[in-house]
Amino acid sequence: MRRSTLAVVLAAGWCGLVPAADPPKVVAEGNWSKAVADKRSRAVRGRLVLAERPRTDDRREVAVYVELQEASDSIGDTLRVFCDLGKNDFRPEYKGGLWCELTDKDGKAVKASGFAFSGAVPKSEWVSLPTDGTIRLRATPFGIHREKATAVCPDLGTLWEIADGDAAEYKLSGTFTVDPPADVKPPADGHVWRGTLDLPALTLTGRKK
Repeated sequence: MRRSTLAVVLAAGWCGLVPAADPPKVVAEGNWSKAVADKRSRAVRGRLVLAERPRTDDRREVAVYVELQEASDSIGDTLRVFCDLGKNDFRPEYKGGLWCELTDKDGKAVKASGFAFSGAVPKSEWVSLPTDGTIRLRATPFGIHREKATAVCPDLGTLWEIADGDAAEYKLSGTFTVDPPADVKPPADGHVWRGTLDLPALTLTGRKK
């Protein structure tokens, strides 16, 4: 193939590529939790992250993420972690998945509100965490946003709104529990990790006007 022909083919190929979306911009992140080891001394630690996803309009979509990191003292099999981020059971006795609390500057809990929603939510599924590996998982349902406010929504049953211009400091903390239900079949390979992570609080304020 002549060079000029090859250039035309390459140009045509590049024109067909769809540019990748910009990654979410981190607006707040908490410290890593203490590592929690299971009976086989396989350990995981985690933290909360708030990140803003770019949109094509003036609205802002700020999502809550959970980051998990393999933190064992020794090298072992890849960890299999059941992340119940698509849960729809919000009874107090059910502890699986992510549970968050928002407090004000005085340490008082900020009341959350429910909301109508019919869009997509993150899946509850097994994820793989190799030795020394880190993964970031979205907890917030897709498309949650509020006009002139930051919508903090860690699950389908919880929503807080922080108005733009609100200079008060808020703290978002949480627990992340991995305890797959009996009817959820574990993977055939790897090591199934179970445990509860106490996720340190991150600090957030209203967006400046």
